Amino acid sequence: MSVLYLDDYERRARLVPGLLAILPLIVLFAVLGLRQIPAVSYVTGTLALAGVGPVMVAGAVRNFGRAAEQQLWDSWGGPPTTTWLRLDAPSDDEAQRQLWRTAVEVVSGVSLPTLRAERRDRAKADNAIKLATKRVRDGTRDKEKFALLFNENRNYGYERNIYGLRWAARSISLSSALALAGYMKWLAPMADRPQISAGNLFGLAACLFCLAGWFVLPSKKRVHDAANRYANELLHAAVTLRDESRSDRTSTTP
Repeated sequence: MSVLYLDDYERRARLVPGLLAILPLIVLFAVLGLRQIPAVSYVTGTLALAGVGPVMVAGAVRNFGRAAEQQLWDSWGGPPTTTWLRLDAPSDDEAQRQLWRTAVEVVSGVSLPTLRAERRDRAKADNAIKLATKRVRDGTRDKEKFALLFNENRNYGYERNIYGLRWAARSISLSSALALAGYMKWLAPMADRPQISAGNLFGLAACLFCLAGWFVLPSKKRVHDAANRYANELLHAAVTLRDESRSDRTSTTP
């Protein structure tokens, strides 16, 4: 029930990556039986009932993703919605770019910079483009009307957050695997427990599998592809909004 505090975007883009990151810890707790300790059980149960746990995980994941996002944008030369609308950037379809620019200007009410303005002050020109695209996003909040855009935004958030979490998640997986290995070698005999058991081996394999997954799953290319798909949908949404505004004006003209 506590996940009901989060919306669809937060559950998919933030909570799922966070749960994947801490999965080895959950496995570790299960194998070592720490869940049976009253204090641990009380704390985890209270966090779950209060809805604090999922919210804290989602918030932490968001911070990791935001930090990685700025680094990715710097390596790409800016967000795709910005780079695609720049006049001094190469384009495979100049007519399409001009269509998008016109639609963004109409919907946002912001005049996009000319080629000369971009070359004179890139930062100022980019700020104007970012303001315009933000206003376009503000006009696409209807999730049913812009369902595909919402899905692409959620997918981008998921890929970005997975990438941003990669080092923390790898550390958690490796630490959990080492803790289990240490338990099997030294602590289990001291507690008169079997060193080699199905539970111990499964836990160790699960932690190592998670570690391998965190080296395979996060990818700059996956994030970039997701960002491009989202940018494409957002700019097409601008065209849709422009056409609708024209249609509304035409219908109200006497």
